[in-house]
Order: sequence, then C-alpha cells, then structure tokens
Amino acid sequence: MTPGPRTRLATALALLGSVAFLALAHFTLVDGLAPALGAFLSLVPVALLLFWALRRPRHRAAALAALALAALALWFGWGTLVRRFPDLFFIEHAGANLILAVVFGRTLMGGREPLCARFARILHGSIPPEVARYAGRVTVAWTIFFAAMFTLSCALYLGGFLAAWSILANVASPLLIVVMFLAEYAIRYRVFPRWERTGVMGAMRAFSRHFGSAQPAQVDAPH
Repeated sequence: MTPGPRTRLATALALLGSVAFLALAHFTLVDGLAPALGAFLSLVPVALLLFWALRRPRHRAAALAALALAALALWFGWGTLVRRFPDLFFIEHAGANLILAVVFGRTLMGGREPLCARFARILHGSIPPEVARYAGRVTVAWTIFFAAMFTLSCALYLGGFLAAWSILANVASPLLIVVMFLAEYAIRYRVFPRWERTGVMGAMRAFSRHFGSAQPAQVDAPH
C-alpha cells in the first residue's frame, strides 16, 4: 500500500473506533450497561494521553511516573471506579474543553500570536497580515466554543441531567466540532478565495505538529 491509502485506511479505522467508543460510552452511562465496561471505557482517554506522552522523549519520565501512579490507583480503586465511572467521563470532557479554552484564549493576550495564526504558519510558512487578522478572529471563535462546551458540560452533569450530558459529550460535541471546522472552511473560502485551501485534516495536522513539537515554554511564547 502507498502512504496515501495507508493514511486513509488509518483515518477510517480511527473514525470507526471513535464512533464505537462514543456509542458504548453513551449506553453505559444512560442504560447502565455493564458498569465494569463503563469503567474500562472511561480509562481510554487517559491511556491515549499517556501513550502520546510516552512517545515523546521530553514527556517520557513524567508519563511513566503518571502511569505508575495510575496503575496503583486503579489497583486499589477499581471498585470505586466501577461505581463512579461517570464522574471520570465528566472530568475528561469538561477538563478537555477547559484546557482547550485556556490554550486558545491565552494566545489572544499579551501580544502573543493567536493560535490559529500559528497553525496557518505551520501549514503555509508565512501568512499575509489580513490572514493573520482573520486567524485571530478564528482563535476567538474556538475559545468561545470550548468555554461554552465547558460551561454546558458542568451545568448538565452537576445539575443531574446525566442523559442530556451524555448526548452532549458523546454525540453533540464531536458533531459540533466538525460543524465548526466546516463552517470556518466555508467562511475562509469565501473571504480568501485565492488563498491556498487547507481542509479539516490539514488543520488537525497543524494542531498535532504544534503540540507535538513545541516545548512547554514555547506553547504561548510572545511573538
């Protein structure tokens, strides 16, 4: 297989796996399907994060320490996790949205380069001023989006609306992220019809390359 088909196959498998994961997570939360399965599924995002960190040398020591602590906590707290696994799902969803809101939002302050402008530079090298200004507005939009998702996640889960929260976390959130990407692409195409177009996969590659290669001190370094 050439790199193109391999990449497409990997993307398709990742999408299918994600859909299966979200569906199972929803049913374990709403229908009480196999609490032990729910507890296992709630650990998947943490495991993926640790796996990502283990593959990067500068994060490896911290990831190994976190893995050891997680294994110890799991050994002694499995029974509690089986009973309270929805709490871990909530922490992961709300926490991820809060972190992303902060990561995007803090690049709008103190003379820093807006994060979406940095993504554009990763993909295109240099960008004209009008594209940089547009990317700043896109960064504002993503900041508001993630902050809204965090607020709504907290309101639904802490308010006791578990079924509605599960729909938000496992159905609405992924779909809304796709809608945000597609809407931004359509607007960018209209505003900059002659600018080199980069789709959703390009944006994801820029996101991965930025956070995969930047040193912690460089993540919001001023420009």
